[in-house]
Amino acid sequence: MLYQRSTVLLATRSATLRTAGLFAATFGASTDKAVLGDWTGDGKADVAFFRSSAGSWFVLRSEDTSFFSFPFGTATDTPAPGDYDGDGKIDAAVFRSSTGQWFVNRSSGGVDISSFGSAGDQPVAGAYVR
Repeated sequence: MLYQRSTVLLATRSATLRTAGLFAATFGASTDKAVLGDWTGDGKADVAFFRSSAGSWFVLRSEDTSFFSFPFGTATDTPAPGDYDGDGKIDAAVFRSSTGQWFVNRSSGGVDISSFGSAGDQPVAGAYVR
């Protein structure tokens, strides 16, 4: 997958996208932050981004290329998505470096708020085993 300033190029073998191996779409703006992962739980990566100016998330479904969006976070938050609840779907999460707080919007329901870190810290993406 290649994400370049609001254009997505995705090499795929998916029959649902009905292409000869390449899917291209204009999705997002040049200031958006890519937050890729399996947001819908179908086992395939979905194209997604966090628009910090609005505190909103946008997800382009791999199943049918429709999209959904939702508000979560503020302009100064750092996106830190991951499967925090272990259900196989990516959860929207942000780290607020000014306070060292994490906010996780679980796909299984509810929001977790926890303090871990200090002002100025930055989250590091990765797969962490519980």
